Amino acid sequence: MVSVRRLGCNGFLLGLISLVGVACGNDPIRVDADLLPGIGGYSTAEADLGWLPAGKKVDVEVRVVNRLSDVVQFDRLKLDGSLNKAEATGNSIPVGGELTIRAALTIPNYSHEVDQSIAIYLQRDGKRSARETVRLRFQVSELLRFHTKTAQFSRDSSDNQCVERIPVTITKPIDAAKVSVTGTGDFRNARGAIVHWQDRDWLQFEVDREDPIQAELAGTLTIEDPVSKRKDMITCLVRYRVPVTVRPGLLFARLASDEKSYAVTAFVRLYPTEESAARFAETKTATQAPAVVAAHLGEHPMDVTTHPLGAGVYRVEAVVPERFVEEAESIQWQVKTDGKVYYVNTRVGFPR
Repeated sequence: MVSVRRLGCNGFLLGLISLVGVACGNDPIRVDADLLPGIGGYSTAEADLGWLPAGKKVDVEVRVVNRLSDVVQFDRLKLDGSLNKAEATGNSIPVGGELTIRAALTIPNYSHEVDQSIAIYLQRDGKRSARETVRLRFQVSELLRFHTKTAQFSRDSSDNQCVERIPVTITKPIDAAKVSVTGTGDFRNARGAIVHWQDRDWLQFEVDREDPIQAELAGTLTIEDPVSKRKDMITCLVRYRVPVTVRPGLLFARLASDEKSYAVTAFVRLYPTEESAARFAETKTATQAPAVVAAHLGEHPMDVTTHPLGAGVYRVEAVVPERFVEEAESIQWQVKTDGKVYYVNTRVGFPR
């Protein structure tokens, strides 16, 4: 018969395990685990340590009872996971006998997984793998973690307001309603909150594109619990499906051949539009409408020469007289194609 004795901390029943005690504070967590036969001659003793706070160090004492038909002998303990050290009161367990393993572990706080397990292998010298394993299972409390380090989203060019969700893991006693959200970069004015949707927690955020011709938004979002001070950060990127891009985003001007002007080189790329898709559906030929490119530095027009490279890509040379170079730090490109005009800004640097 399996029994559970509840003390100050929470304990949970797993398989054929008798949880004989859980101690709080600096006292070790004490559990019983029966070593039972498994598939292929491999045997496992399992114990559930209950809920343990992320990042904390705990001591564990496992009383392993040999329920096999043979004596278990081993030469050393092999550890995995977040176990710092372990020692046993002997190196063999007779049939029906017991042995105590004392171990120290640090509860991981870098993973979003709530259910964790670590293993202590009863290793014999000269053997490639241990046939007996003591497995400790536990659930991580005080978790506040994103599932990934980065998140990328794609939006239509007309969407100036972006609303998205990012999965997060939050475990007790953290209150999801109290979690704060802050941002940096293009996400510095983002609004966000934790929502529960499809049986899981998400960070739902909303961010505005301040410049309607901006091709992407980049920055970070941070969630923080005001009580435990736990927090996590994710890098976010929102790319807009724009019909025209000008690269690179930062241009460096050079002295032109007349030594009285400055020139820059950029590459304009046209992407498929609704018009080109309709043309393809009608003609079954992937044709890209030609582009006419103009440019201004501040209010001053630049002399532009366009060189088609194929596949909707153009190399563009733009020249501006030297007397205008101090009046602006960006070039505004006007790209006309398929009867529409698109505007793209790029920063420019001039020699000093």
